[in-house]
Amino acid sequence: MEQIYICLREEFLSAAQYHINKNTLNTFKEYYMQYIDSNRKLSQIKDLTTLVKILEKRDILSCYNVKPLLHISNYFSNESLQSKIKDYNIYVKNISYSLFCNMYQKTNENINKDKCEISNTTENSSLQTTSNKHENEFTLQYEDQKKNVLLSHLSERIGRSWRDTVRHLDIPEYQIDIIENKYPFNLKEQSYEALKLYMTQYNNNNWKINLINALEKARRRDLKELVEKLILEN
Repeated sequence: MEQIYICLREEFLSAAQYHINKNTLNTFKEYYMQYIDSNRKLSQIKDLTTLVKILEKRDILSCYNVKPLLHISNYFSNESLQSKIKDYNIYVKNISYSLFCNMYQKTNENINKDKCEISNTTENSSLQTTSNKHENEFTLQYEDQKKNVLLSHLSERIGRSWRDTVRHLDIPEYQIDIIENKYPFNLKEQSYEALKLYMTQYNNNNWKINLINALEKARRRDLKELVEKLILEN
């Protein structure tokens, strides 16, 4: 769950940074002042990332409570992000409720055991199914977001090396030609499209290893190390 939260937080910061100006940031500082309860900490907040870190240190924001993210997201229009935050909130509530039910059941396991056995089994099964469903959904979202982060970093830096890289990833030459013709003179778009094609159509369970090897074969050790770092961080 923590990894899913981290990914959601990073997506939130990436989307919010273009919309939160100094005045809006000051509004947030005033709103959370009573919770932060430290003038020194408040004076350190110069951007949204720092605010989020301090909220986490004060346990106002955590993988169990993303209400601050939802509150801040109301200041800029991003329905997709707000939907993800709300879905995550539901996911956390389901997990918490499931844990509570399990604790309650253990405490009272010797009371009316026969009477409650069928009911508890049915309820726990339903809760587990719901929990697993949400966890699977967020795992898929987490993987997609991880790929998007890698795509963004690589397309910014890879330049003309994208052709050699995707050739080592077994992207056919005709696909490379199509991409070059689609985005003439735009290396960033070309590389983004080609790498995205690999990740969506030609990848397998070893897509990370294959990508790292392809970058090394294309003599882009700098990007190979960057990808390794990003994968480890996530």
